Amino acid sequence: MPQIICSLFTKFLDIIFPPKCGFCGKINKDFICKKCENEIKYLKKDCIAKTNNVTYKYHLYAYKYENEIREKMLQFKFNDEPELAETFSKLIIKNEKICRFLETYDIIIPVPMHIKKQTIRGYNQADLIAKKIAKELHIEYAKDALIKIRKTKTQSSLNASQRKSNVKDAYDCKIKEKIKDKKVILFDDIYTTGSTVAECAKVLKQSGAKEISVFTFAKD
Repeated sequence: MPQIICSLFTKFLDIIFPPKCGFCGKINKDFICKKCENEIKYLKKDCIAKTNNVTYKYHLYAYKYENEIREKMLQFKFNDEPELAETFSKLIIKNEKICRFLETYDIIIPVPMHIKKQTIRGYNQADLIAKKIAKELHIEYAKDALIKIRKTKTQSSLNASQRKSNVKDAYDCKIKEKIKDKKVILFDDIYTTGSTVAECAKVLKQSGAKEISVFTFAKD
């Protein structure tokens, strides 16, 4: 009975707030229409690259952080548009190459935000996307395994060396038993210098993760 009620409620919400393409705004049940999907194909990368980083093995990303992708990602982060997580996650789920890679891992963890910053924004954009991916691919999701314990400056306002020191010792793993001997995907929305994911991966590695790879929706 509760499942039936939930299903009916979901259908009711779809009538009142119909799903829309995140790029053009037209009603679309997949949250991305074919026209817009084709128009951003030139930004698609499907990159899965082995790294020299000692804390994580691979870095994979779906798009270049340019033009339409950059514009929508900025709206997602700073214009109070959490519904764009539906569009971004759909684009990832449609990517068979990336999905096959993700399914070889045990658990997905989003890069966390400091509680004060998240309270102001209202949501963690990495969390919204990662949760939907985990659900679609039936991979364990551990939002609270990694936390941010120190408020930092905004990374985009700093140069490469400043970014590295800015996030040093800013994260902690509070549920070590959750990731011990697990293959972990660390998810973030954008990769620029890699300082944030490297610091997070270091903490996960020290906490017992068997293997870590980084997945970002886009790369600058």
